[in-house]
Amino acid sequence: MKKIFSWRNGIFLVLCCVVFYFAVHNFTEIKTVNSLFKQIDTHWIVLAIASQFFTYLFIAAIYYLLLNKFKEKTSITLPDLFKLSIVTVFINQVVPSGGVGGNGFLFNEVTQRDVSTKKAFFTIVMECLTLYVSLALLLLVLPFLYILRYHMLPTIFLYVIIFGFLLYGALAVLMTIISVRDVLQHVLKKLSRIPFLKHHLEDITFSPQGTFPEYGTKGPWQIFLKYKKLSFYVLLCQWGLFFADAVTIFALLQGLHVPVSFLVISFGLLLTFVATALPISPGALLIYEGAMTFFYTTMSMPFATALIVTLMYRVLSFWAPMVMGIFLYRHVQKK
Repeated sequence: MKKIFSWRNGIFLVLCCVVFYFAVHNFTEIKTVNSLFKQIDTHWIVLAIASQFFTYLFIAAIYYLLLNKFKEKTSITLPDLFKLSIVTVFINQVVPSGGVGGNGFLFNEVTQRDVSTKKAFFTIVMECLTLYVSLALLLLVLPFLYILRYHMLPTIFLYVIIFGFLLYGALAVLMTIISVRDVLQHVLKKLSRIPFLKHHLEDITFSPQGTFPEYGTKGPWQIFLKYKKLSFYVLLCQWGLFFADAVTIFALLQGLHVPVSFLVISFGLLLTFVATALPISPGALLIYEGAMTFFYTTMSMPFATALIVTLMYRVLSFWAPMVMGIFLYRHVQKK
């Protein structure tokens, strides 16, 4: 009974009601969805699928850079990380844990491939921090470009942007705090109670200087100062990951013969990322669809178009990784 009436389920139910009301309110426009489906150009669909392929490639490139370019190289190849990136996305979609589930899987897999536990933890911390920094910079640039282009910014967008800065700032502070030796040792003590992590975590040791003494720094933020070029490459991959998703939506809209500014597509996608960042349901199911449809319709996209492109995008970005992830997860486990 306690689980049924949890705060997370309550929020999810309220959002379901909002989405249902929004759909009923626009029911007459939903009737045009069938006609839009008949207009799809398959060439643009192929481009959308290719763009989603590149999202996993960018994820793999981020991990490859962090694992192989900081200090000694590892034996993990880019194709290995490509497969692991799909499984990581799959786990993050299934388990609404804010990325903790996927990162835990990745940590376990790379440490089984002769990567030190300290370097594996370093890679996960740096990937999270570069993600937060890249999204925070996009929250500065895209709204500015949108205002320059359209000379307005809806109030709800401003609230989402402020929430995004607060959220990513808090997450960055949290990652920095757990990188402190004493705090991290306490966290690792808790994590070591998980059976499949215990063997890998018990051998980690830390010097009094901090978590990253082997990289010549006292904390993760100093990495940006000492390894500027490489950190910039990782940020470029994070932006590449984001804009690959934006190209997917752009291709789907072109396939529907609906011309929409790439700035509108990117800004709406960024706002959706922020609005669905908190882990409420698996893969932000239904919440994601409602948020993206709402943001695009607020930017003057017809409701039927916003709905169908959102559903098609989710098929490629959510349901496809579920299918591929199940297959690759079993393959990785057997291997």
